[in-house]
Amino acid sequence: MALQLHSADFLHDDGVTYCIRRDGLDQDFTVYEKRDGAWIDSGLDQAVKDVNFSEVKRLGLLIKRIMDADRWVA
Repeated sequence: MALQLHSADFLHDDGVTYCIRRDGLDQDFTVYEKRDGAWIDSGLDQAVKDVNFSEVKRLGLLIKRIMDADRWVA
């Protein structure tokens, strides 16, 4: 287990490549998806603000899968 700022790229079953990153170890994660070669914020903060529980759950589970694949959590 290691503290990290950026995960490895993660190719999801939906065909989209994702990663998680944060600017500092004291900050929360942001989920990004790759579109046309550029990393785009996936909207986790907006989903929380909009109280969109299904999107928050989807992105939370995605964070867990990325962490598991990248060995962030032992």
